[in-house]
Amino acid sequence: MEEDIQVLGENNSDIITYSKSLPVVVSRACRNNCPYCGFHRKDNLVVPYSIIKTVKAARMNGVREIYFCAGERPDRFPDVRATLDLWGFDSYVDYLYTMCELAFLEGLIPVLNVGFLSLPEMKKMSEIAALAKIMLDAVDPALMAKIHADSPGKSLGLRVKSLVWAGKLNWPVVTGFVVGLGETKKYRKEMLQLIANLHKEYGHIHEVSLQNFFAYPGLNFKYGKVPAKEEMLKTVDMALNILPEDIKVTVPVEFNPEIEDFVKLGIKDLGRVFEAPKVLFPKVNPVNVNDLKLKVTDLGFDLQQRFPLGFDWIKKGSYSRKLGQIFDALKYKIKKDEQEKSKGGIR
Repeated sequence: MEEDIQVLGENNSDIITYSKSLPVVVSRACRNNCPYCGFHRKDNLVVPYSIIKTVKAARMNGVREIYFCAGERPDRFPDVRATLDLWGFDSYVDYLYTMCELAFLEGLIPVLNVGFLSLPEMKKMSEIAALAKIMLDAVDPALMAKIHADSPGKSLGLRVKSLVWAGKLNWPVVTGFVVGLGETKKYRKEMLQLIANLHKEYGHIHEVSLQNFFAYPGLNFKYGKVPAKEEMLKTVDMALNILPEDIKVTVPVEFNPEIEDFVKLGIKDLGRVFEAPKVLFPKVNPVNVNDLKLKVTDLGFDLQQRFPLGFDWIKKGSYSRKLGQIFDALKYKIKKDEQEKSKGGIR
């Protein structure tokens, strides 16, 4: 069943990779109150076993990543804590672990985007989730009080602390920032340099996602602006020049349909292509993978699906013992291929 993803060849110069992903929002309750976000406080938790049917269908459709997204610390709210108690969970993290494990047992690899977790919580979740998404969602200091005054989890210091903790745990992460949230060019450069420095120290940045600003329908937010394609291209170019070569730089294909321009610039990975993007972004339609293949083929590349963890990370064993139930065989496959090439005199 693992052979639906080739793994070998991901680093070849003529290959563009992507991860086919199933998004699941476990709760929209959030301790932050960002004026551009549709996640709200009046929401509870998804029933764990209710996702199994959807997960099975996604697996049959070739999906190998499940992207768990949640508002930050929904367990701060009494109704959520009451639900956890009713369902027999000792904590919110125990609930998250169970959700991830249910999906993993069906063959999907969990990726976690849930905001702040303590160091012990991160250690536990790193056993079952291949990646943590920890975005640098802070804004320029001049705008902090206007945009994130009621969002304690958006503190740059707190996000950096989380990235450092993940680095100490050797937990691969996706990080990055939103483009179009009122930030200056100087601020973008500073954030990219910060990411580069963290990766130099810990070597745990799997990819950097440069996300187009997106305001949920019906919300009146005056500071953000959907960036033009030229602005996204300039930001990507800056990232490719600042970040180490072993970090993937991605943009969401749902918001950047003219992906050819980004490939020409040097992007070699398209990030996660969501099965049902409307779960996260209302009014956004799914991307047709066959259309992506045609676009990259016209540029002289082949499109190849990958696991949430890329080739280099599988090769060096950057995953937990539990995730090794899937990745160990692939690690051996990589090693065997390299040995065969060496015997054949291929350099």
